[in-house]
Amino acid sequence: MNDILLGLIDKLALPLGEDATRRALRDFTGNAGFDYYAYVHLCGKESFAVSNYPREWQNRYVEDGYLQIDPVVTKAKHGPPIFTWSAKEAKCMGRREVSRMFSAAEDFGIRSGLSISVPVGFRNRMIFTLATSSADPYVRDDIDPVTAAVSVAFVHARLSNANQDVSLATDIRLSPREAECLRWFAEGMTMPDIALNVGVSYRSVRSYLDEATRKLGAANNRQAASTAIRLGLI
Repeated sequence: MNDILLGLIDKLALPLGEDATRRALRDFTGNAGFDYYAYVHLCGKESFAVSNYPREWQNRYVEDGYLQIDPVVTKAKHGPPIFTWSAKEAKCMGRREVSRMFSAAEDFGIRSGLSISVPVGFRNRMIFTLATSSADPYVRDDIDPVTAAVSVAFVHARLSNANQDVSLATDIRLSPREAECLRWFAEGMTMPDIALNVGVSYRSVRSYLDEATRKLGAANNRQAASTAIRLGLI
């Protein structure tokens, strides 16, 4: 796998256009033993995805809000930099909405995969995923994390100015105070402590958190914080 990643780096180091870049990624995906590739850049309202997934699945993923519940995205933001995943594992989580998402994905031949996650700054992240119709992904050998991160950086460099397949941007807009209070809440800080840290009253903190929760369509502040993190808003 490392040799294949190095080959991808060498290819993407050339001044390729968008079509040539996509061909290089398709070739790399096939050589690695997978069916699909997907690059996701989580960057708040500028988030986008480029992939060779079936168009119908790409549109459904966005329209049904799967970004907010996708355990692969969650693990990519908080877990190891390189990991495998499968529909079988996801369905064992016991979350009905996740099971529905992966059942829908399986209809398009997406059953398992390998993801590489690279943090960029405080909250942004680059995620490169390879997916297959096999029940379990097959990875030939251990992947060097540095090689993997460099390859994702090259993918980003080639695709960041492309016409993105799918915009993952959200119309949700949090005010600076709402985002700040929600970020501290997500870190585990109590509302009185947030008030002291931000320099506003307890009542104001509660108002900011309640308004952020309303905008995000969440059931409570904790769910709002989780959703905001997934969307790259905090």
